[in-house]
Amino acid sequence: LTCTVAASLMAAYEDERLKELAERLRSWLLSDEGFGSYLETFFRENSNYFDDYQEEHALHYTALHKDFAAKLEEEVQGWLADEGLRNEDLEIILQAAREQETEEAREEADMVDLMLEALDYQKWIEHIFRL
Repeated sequence: LTCTVAASLMAAYEDERLKELAERLRSWLLSDEGFGSYLETFFRENSNYFDDYQEEHALHYTALHKDFAAKLEEEVQGWLADEGLRNEDLEIILQAAREQETEEAREEADMVDLMLEALDYQKWIEHIFRL
């Protein structure tokens, strides 16, 4: 094989691998076997705070966000470890998904980005009350 052909084959393999990892991450985030179970429990247990924003609960919202963000970060780190990946790999997976030409791949990246934006309180609180 020429270097160009070998490089093309490696690039195609890597693209497919990144697509597969992006899909697995999205599935894990939403599945009951993954983070989805925590999401369901979190919203069920705290639903009375999320009916509509109330200033008197502002400190409680901050505490809920802190707990949610810590759990999300812990779970994502666990998923990465289970997959044999690092934080840098997560960035590459998300970037590759954003660059895909299919709408489905871009939606997967958007969904994962949305979850990761939950680490920022202001974005999290805005999303919570839009749900």
